Amino acid sequence: MPITYDSVHFVYAAGSPFESAALNGISLVIEPGSFVALVGRTGSGKSTMAQLLNALLVPTSGEVVVDEFVNSADKKKRSRKLKGLRKKVGLVFQFPEYQLFLDTVEKDVAYGPKNFGASREEALEKAHQAILEVGLDASFFERSPFALSGGEKRKVAIAGILAMEPDVLVLDEPTAGLDPEASREALALFRKINAKGTTIILVSHDMDLVLEAATRLIVLENGKVVKDGDPSSLFEVDLTSYALEEPKVFRFVDLLKKNGLELSPSNIRDVESLAKAIKEAKQ
Repeated sequence: MPITYDSVHFVYAAGSPFESAALNGISLVIEPGSFVALVGRTGSGKSTMAQLLNALLVPTSGEVVVDEFVNSADKKKRSRKLKGLRKKVGLVFQFPEYQLFLDTVEKDVAYGPKNFGASREEALEKAHQAILEVGLDASFFERSPFALSGGEKRKVAIAGILAMEPDVLVLDEPTAGLDPEASREALALFRKINAKGTTIILVSHDMDLVLEAATRLIVLENGKVVKDGDPSSLFEVDLTSYALEEPKVFRFVDLLKKNGLELSPSNIRDVESLAKAIKEAKQ
């Protein structure tokens, strides 16, 4: 089943002097198994859209539907039992420390499955599998999550969500603060998860990650969708107008064009596809 946003508005601190509109009439559909990137300047509404997916926030008006679960401003329409929704939609926060609170990695990752009814043995089995899946080895099982590096903490936080076997994985700035190697590892992990059929919704300012990983790009500005399409369409957008950094591969294409090599940008997403485009342009 797809995810549907239907005329969704959200206002923070409604009715107070600090009232602030975060979303202004969002309507769109996200298909199962897709890899969608939400981008835009800080305050454009990206994280608000993400938190509506598992009902951490409730719309001021409109509704978000995930399978049989309805997160609606109308209490009569809103699903009463949201525990199942939070198993279906896993949210990894920008700061992994928000999700780590037990004394060993395996206990932390096993917490979610246990909370959703798995036995201790089943929860540990799921935890061990998820820890290995994110690229950590068995030596991490008994380690304290608070003694890990930033990249390792992020992997543990992702493992904690994967252990619950969600249908939708929401990643809020998952590569923030990571070095280039850790970012590449994260990209490979997200692609592997998506290839297994998990819908991924990526909230990010990392435009290189967006261009390489996502199959759909949604640009937000002032709580509205201003662009929705293939990530290669970024070539047609003045990214600076949305406070977004141009992907490195775009800058290289621009330099090549200035030096007389005309390239078609529609299929250029990473270094490999750029090399192929250069080869074809020279033939």
